[in-house]
Amino acid sequence: MDVNIKELKKLAKSKCWSLPKMAEIMGLDYSFLYRVIQGERKPGGKFFSGLMLLCMKEGLDFEQFVCFEEETGTK
Repeated sequence: MDVNIKELKKLAKSKCWSLPKMAEIMGLDYSFLYRVIQGERKPGGKFFSGLMLLCMKEGLDFEQFVCFEEETGTK
């Protein structure tokens, strides 16, 4: 599972939120959110918990902001 950065940025823009404001709503440190948005850090459990919190507060669909990668296996 990964985060859909494009949708997250679109949400911030539509709500006129700065990244520090979005981080506050998500209960995350701004620097952590910034590094995830910039692709410098992979999102983990803390990030996805914050994203779920944001979605619950704003009445949004969590699945809109995540990318589910199909697992591929070799036999």
